[in-house]
Amino acid sequence: NEPATRIDRQIRGLSPFPGAWTTLQGERIKLLQSRVTGDSGTPGQHLGNLTIACGKDAVQILNAQRQGKRAMDARDILRGLTLEPGATFGG
Repeated sequence: NEPATRIDRQIRGLSPFPGAWTTLQGERIKLLQSRVTGDSGTPGQHLGNLTIACGKDAVQILNAQRQGKRAMDARDILRGLTLEPGATFGG
């Protein structure tokens, strides 16, 4: 429910250690790099292209690390996930 600017600052401030994280489909994902977009939706909702709706605006994840994997850019992460718009992130 936090505004995207606050979430983006938290991701950048905690990267790379200890790291900001979220969960998706029961998997923990460490968020390493992001940017704020003007998109909107229900907080936590995947809007497409690894963009997550926040309380105000949205955060697009540019670089992240899946559990047990190396850090990857969003394009590579999306190749390995079955992630539909509307999926919900938590954490």
